[in-house]
Amino acid sequence: MAAAGRIILLALLSSLPALAHAGSDWRELSRAQQRALAPLADDWRELDPASRERWLRMVERFDQLTPEEQARVQGRMHNWSQLSPSERAHAVGQYRALRRIPPDQREALQQRWQEYQQLSPEERTRARKDARKDSKSKKNKDRQ
Repeated sequence: MAAAGRIILLALLSSLPALAHAGSDWRELSRAQQRALAPLADDWRELDPASRERWLRMVERFDQLTPEEQARVQGRMHNWSQLSPSERAHAVGQYRALRRIPPDQREALQQRWQEYQQLSPEERTRARKDARKDSKSKKNKDRQ
């Protein structure tokens, strides 16, 4: 589920309001923008203008981040660039669904996620299997 958490965060980053003008060519970007967006360089030409604008908006504060935060953001950009269009759409949908959850429920979900992150790999595997069993059981009850 660590990947799911990253996907959700990447969806958050990609769904920021499109306020900046995005050049159609990588060479039109400033050196600072190119440095911050380096993980997306190979995909820049294929990104639609709205996506370019969102990424540019996100990196406006890049130089204000610590080196560790910059590395984390660029790692997430790299992960985002590796997703297929359908995986990206799914991530955006998950993000939007999470934003509709009431704050208290979102807080409880965040707490459960933090607890899950503390589990060993074996415990995580067991927890995923249990969750799938619970989900199947609930579906069967709903059909009856």
